[in-house]
Amino acid sequence: MKSYCNTQKNILCICCLIIVLILSFSLCHAQSNGKADRYVSIDFNDVDISVFIKFISELTEKNFVVDQRVKGKVTIISPSKISVEEAYKVFESVLEVHGFATVQAGEIIKIIPSPDARSKNIETLIRQESLSPGDKLVTQLIPLRYADPNEIKRLFAPMVSRNSVILSYMPTNMLIITDVYSNIKRLLKILKTIDVVGVGQEISVVSLENADAAKMVQLLGSVFQAKTARVPQKTPASANRPQFVADERTNTVVILASEDETVKIKELIKRLDRDIPKGKEKIHVYYLENATAEELAKTLQSLSTKQPAASKTPGKKESPIVSDSVQITADKATNSLIIMAEKEEYLVIEDIIKKLDIPRSMVYIECLIMEVDVNKGFNLGMEWIAGGKTSYGSDKDAWVGGGWSGGGDTAYSNLSGIASAAALGGSMLLPQGFSLGVFGETIEIGGVKFQNVGAVAQAFKKDASTHILSTPQLLTTDNEEAVVTVGKNIPYQTKTGTTSTSESYNTYEYKDVGISLKVTPQISKDRMIRLAIEMESTKLDQAASASTDERPTTLKRTVNTTVIINDKNTIVIGGLIDDSFSESENKIPCLGDIPGLGWLFKSLSRGREKTDLYVFLTPHVIENADEASTLYQKKKGEIDSLDNDEKGIKLYKKNDDDLMPSLPDFIE
Repeated sequence: MKSYCNTQKNILCICCLIIVLILSFSLCHAQSNGKADRYVSIDFNDVDISVFIKFISELTEKNFVVDQRVKGKVTIISPSKISVEEAYKVFESVLEVHGFATVQAGEIIKIIPSPDARSKNIETLIRQESLSPGDKLVTQLIPLRYADPNEIKRLFAPMVSRNSVILSYMPTNMLIITDVYSNIKRLLKILKTIDVVGVGQEISVVSLENADAAKMVQLLGSVFQAKTARVPQKTPASANRPQFVADERTNTVVILASEDETVKIKELIKRLDRDIPKGKEKIHVYYLENATAEELAKTLQSLSTKQPAASKTPGKKESPIVSDSVQITADKATNSLIIMAEKEEYLVIEDIIKKLDIPRSMVYIECLIMEVDVNKGFNLGMEWIAGGKTSYGSDKDAWVGGGWSGGGDTAYSNLSGIASAAALGGSMLLPQGFSLGVFGETIEIGGVKFQNVGAVAQAFKKDASTHILSTPQLLTTDNEEAVVTVGKNIPYQTKTGTTSTSESYNTYEYKDVGISLKVTPQISKDRMIRLAIEMESTKLDQAASASTDERPTTLKRTVNTTVIINDKNTIVIGGLIDDSFSESENKIPCLGDIPGLGWLFKSLSRGREKTDLYVFLTPHVIENADEASTLYQKKKGEIDSLDNDEKGIKLYKKNDDDLMPSLPDFIE
């Protein structure tokens, strides 16, 4: 019975242990999946490498020991998020670029210079697929089946990194390489083609000066494949057929063939690797479809720079650039570019042209320009004068009189006008507004004749407004300025003279008066429009022009601004420009303050001038023919809907049988 109880206890303990292990495994698996499912954004601009190491440590929860020689700046451009595992590979690549490597030491990872890492405890691999490609420093053991280790070592020596090590071990026919794993993967791919069955075959490396290594390998492969297909073989064709591998970084061709075939292949490569005669493939003509040849030529010519020094970074291929020897000329008649450049430089230029020679969107802009001038005035007052002739002594006469002039800028302005008209025998010239007065014989004061008994009362209120309205509409291309002007040319006299024959002459100049609008649109990808606006409204100042001897005075309103607006939305620019108010009261002291009767001895004048300028803009983006056709039909319908039966001829005929032509349907 005791034995049976012990057995029950043991079974119970084992079950509990199994449950604990299953839960632990599930928890670890969930945590690992959670970490794997995490995505982060890595985007650094010129940050210290120590900051980047700390970021990776917190992200991956790994412990790092950093050598004091690990210094530098890091710049990483990553537009999209990546997983934590990918982030660690990026971290290893950054260290490799800066000449550092990671070495695992128990629970910590050492970060040291790459030359020192070769002698440390780095990971050693035997199988090819042990790791995914990355820039981690590893030692790879490569057993060779047919190739000679020393020959492969000599072949791979130029292909490994500067701080890497490559060794050959003859007893086991093995190659030992210490390098970043991404480069080892490349070498293994080359070795897979080279290390094949071949009797009397040898490895040769041929450097190319003019031809491209990849294209040369493709050509040689086609030639020898056709040759072996015609000749009967006792062994499989792939066993003895020459093998070719292109190393694009050094622009070399690796050859695996027999000695006799190698000689023939090298001779063939020598004939093919020739410089193309100058002038035959340096001149290229590119016909543009959308861009303007003259403008694009100026842009491309600004790209010409001096050739930079060769990069010292191993394993990095330099991209071709545009040198000073490149010549680009625009042909206006055919809208094409004539480019004189080497092949690699032309390919760079051609790629840029294709990205710039694209159809540009258009913008149809509806404008409403409104200027409102409001002029209000109020005048109330009275002028009077009284006087007569008297005599004193036997033969001496004198005039006696008095009056109130109203206190204006010109004394007795209303009465003097009436008196002058009466003296000339004309009709009375009463002042503006309501006038009431009495007039008698004339007297002369200060050289001006007045009615002997004269008085005039004036009451005047002015309420005037002027509206200037313009609705220009214009169509322009993205980033192209559009200009519309509505107005007239006003002549004015600038000079008057007499010739030697006593003939008089006048010289005139002309001044533009009206509304001018300049708009430059810039369209973004989300159809937001940036509008650079220059608006000018000019009109004649009638009051000033009447007093300047036919030389016009103009009033100018200018708006210069830049706005951002959505497609088909309306924006208003402007507002109150000028608002002036004036009030003046003139009176005789004490007498002018008498209630009611005081208006005989005082005058009141008030005035207000106000100017408002508004500009309403509604842009419409046109990206394709369908949008242009829709807008065209809309505007055509607006014109057709006008009631022109009584105002004039119809602009468009709706009947197809009518012979009167309509606007051309320019959108097909």
